[in-house]
Amino acid sequence: MSYSLTYEGDTMKRTSDYETLYRKNPKTGRIIIDVALDNYLDFFHEWDSSAFKKRDMHPDLAEFLDLCSEEIPLRRKLEIAFTLEADEVDEKKEELIRISYRNYYNSLKRFEKKRLERYIRFSTILLLISFVLLATYATLSKAGEGTIISNVFRESLLIGGWVFAWETIHLLFIDTLEPINRYREINRFLEADISFKYKGLK
Repeated sequence: MSYSLTYEGDTMKRTSDYETLYRKNPKTGRIIIDVALDNYLDFFHEWDSSAFKKRDMHPDLAEFLDLCSEEIPLRRKLEIAFTLEADEVDEKKEELIRISYRNYYNSLKRFEKKRLERYIRFSTILLLISFVLLATYATLSKAGEGTIISNVFRESLLIGGWVFAWETIHLLFIDTLEPINRYREINRFLEADISFKYKGLK
């Protein structure tokens, strides 16, 4: 079993010019990721004891596809081309691979969606806390100068308000970049064409 670019051997060179590493389907314009399988079972997780039709995609294959995807700009659509050593076509197993592939990435998509929702909920809470602290500071400031303790308390409210506001900005505009990009990448995998080739067929 091997997951590699068929024309690059067992290693994949990193380069900004992805078009030198990957074939392009002349009809669709999609970038092709070639995957070599000895047989249909190589697609699935070897330790998964589920029924054949419910097995998960092999983690090594998923990792390989992710590495390939990192080399290809998100704006380019993909085609996953499986090449098998078989000498006959089994359309039922082809369809089971397609189903398992979609199930795998749909599961990842749900996970990333929930992660984004958690970020948004948490940032909303932080923003509300920031507003409360700053509003309390503004209200107390109207009362004029007070004791040292009250002044320190007010300044703490101001500092705390701005700290929570910064955390909100950091969470929304920095921390969410990775899951957003991952979500887009998963969508691209779900929209990818899947094709099969057989070395044993003439």
